[in-house]
Amino acid sequence: MGAARALVDKRLWPAGPPGRNAAEHGWRADEARCGRQLRVWAMADSLRWMAAGMGRSARRSMITLAAGVCLMTGCSGFDLLFGPPSSDDGSNTDLDLAVAIVQPAGTVTAGPGATTVIQWADIAKITGSTVRLIAQRQNDLSENIGDPINLIGDGTPGSGRDAIADGNSDVFEWDITGVRVGDYVITVTLEAPDGTSATAVSRDVNRSTTGIIRVATALPAPTLTFTAPGAADVTVTVGSTFDITWTDNGTANADALLTLGLDTDADHAGGNEIILRRDEPLSTSDNVGLFKFSFVDENGDNVDNGTYTVFARIDDNANDIVTKEATGKLILAP
Repeated sequence: MGAARALVDKRLWPAGPPGRNAAEHGWRADEARCGRQLRVWAMADSLRWMAAGMGRSARRSMITLAAGVCLMTGCSGFDLLFGPPSSDDGSNTDLDLAVAIVQPAGTVTAGPGATTVIQWADIAKITGSTVRLIAQRQNDLSENIGDPINLIGDGTPGSGRDAIADGNSDVFEWDITGVRVGDYVITVTLEAPDGTSATAVSRDVNRSTTGIIRVATALPAPTLTFTAPGAADVTVTVGSTFDITWTDNGTANADALLTLGLDTDADHAGGNEIILRRDEPLSTSDNVGLFKFSFVDENGDNVDNGTYTVFARIDDNANDIVTKEATGKLILAP
């Protein structure tokens, strides 16, 4: 109920209602009222979509039709946009599932390690109804990047929390720790046991909603450039050592951890990599790093002869993981 009232407040006063609750500004926001409200907004959205594809004369005809309906039913322009006045008894109570996102309504910036609030308003009358919450990273073209993050539920229908038992607590506090930088779009889904559902998305071009959570960090993206091997291949014989060297930005990004390895192919996450050092800090002195290779891996096991690509994977737990390769190959010979 309180969440549904918040939705009405949000649509009428985007900057916030003039008082702390519905009683202060005289707005009836009971469940039946909000059901009527949500249906009217859905009708208005549909009319806007229809009008967008019409010519001028067709739009005039549609407006005339809408005006005629109002004359016959006694509604006003205010009724068409916002529902009946406060004297209405709110008798339309047939809406069983409805949801809209209250926060984020625009761009909300949050840093790693912080907590940001996600809020929605819903109507859920069917016993056993659940609510799921998903955050999906997207680029500027609204294309998905990576897998969705399941905040409430495991991504399968019915796996969310009880949408009725949570009462007015239509809120989730998202801990951003370990979340990669980028723009995240929020999806809230209500699901009833009979399979019916209602969904709201914080950024939806068709509904002109622009809500995103922008995860940001002060850490610069990790960088690394191999200097040995350089442009040419290097041959190292058994019994000798070779200094693998590089430059990086470890001084500026103390959180960045380096994994250094050898690989016989271009897929450095395929499972056949030979790891030489794992999750160690980048250089902190003059941004120059060195690893003395002596034909053994991180566990002390011997590395077989062959031709290898030297690669590095750097992760600061905030920016995207960076993978770099040496241009020249490392050839291990007997």
